[in-house]
Amino acid sequence: MSIDTECDKGKGWLCRQPMAFEGVFDGVEKRLQPLFASHRAKPTYLLSPEILRNEACVDVFRRLASSCELGTHLHGEYAEPDAFEPDATSAFQRDYPPEVEKAKLAYLTDLFIRAFDHQPASFRAGRFGVGAASIGILEDLGYAVESSVTPHMDWASSGAKGLAFLDAPTQPYRPDPKEPGRPGNAKILEVPVTIRRRFVNALPWVGKHVDPRWLRPTRGTAESLVRVAEDEIAEARRVAPGRPVILNAMFHNVEIVPHLSPYASSEDEAQGILGRLGALLAWAEREGVSVVGLGDVPEILAR
Repeated sequence: MSIDTECDKGKGWLCRQPMAFEGVFDGVEKRLQPLFASHRAKPTYLLSPEILRNEACVDVFRRLASSCELGTHLHGEYAEPDAFEPDATSAFQRDYPPEVEKAKLAYLTDLFIRAFDHQPASFRAGRFGVGAASIGILEDLGYAVESSVTPHMDWASSGAKGLAFLDAPTQPYRPDPKEPGRPGNAKILEVPVTIRRRFVNALPWVGKHVDPRWLRPTRGTAESLVRVAEDEIAEARRVAPGRPVILNAMFHNVEIVPHLSPYASSEDEAQGILGRLGALLAWAEREGVSVVGLGDVPEILAR
């Protein structure tokens, strides 16, 4: 369970002004963490820079730290206090010159270490925008896990020229240092978001206009989420019998509080997302599927 944890948004993912954090105080502390605790699940909260700069948010995560994993999440448009841009559709991480990306990631990592007194293990790029320099920078900064790859997705329509993961593996792998969507020899482990192709995705012209199946409680039904998980388990076991199967569900903390994202315009819609998440957690508990942190995956695969 990997949760991109950010400041409050609204329609079009525009940041609220003045900046607010009900998605942490209500979303994480009062809604998400009690649900995870009830299913003995260990989520990973990937924290954006503005979360790490807010002392009240940091206090929340210090209180929760023993029952979750904390990692980092870079949305470059508000990575530095003097560079806030309210338009969340600005530059992808991959679009920065390497020296700029390195400075932003170093700043983010330093914020985390100063807040929690330890090195973060896991990272996800905002809008999944991992680029050609990202893997090397993250390795130099001491990260063990990267989780930005979204198999079967091409983000060109979102303005990310060249950002496509159409042939990326769906199970963890060592990525190519320059092309994170391909296997290679990097030291860091890529843990992709669990996404399954639909039959229609293979059809020319039509397929690219239909989203594949995400392990994400934002939309769909509880039954469809479980089918994605079961299909991924079956395929992974067929390809690599005996290797642990890793499922990586993702969503945003702001999705499960009304009016803080484009996905929940009412309490009923927010509760619907929470209900689907709860159903997925209940399925995992029944089936003996452990919910672990992203940073735990390298050790699990090494056993």
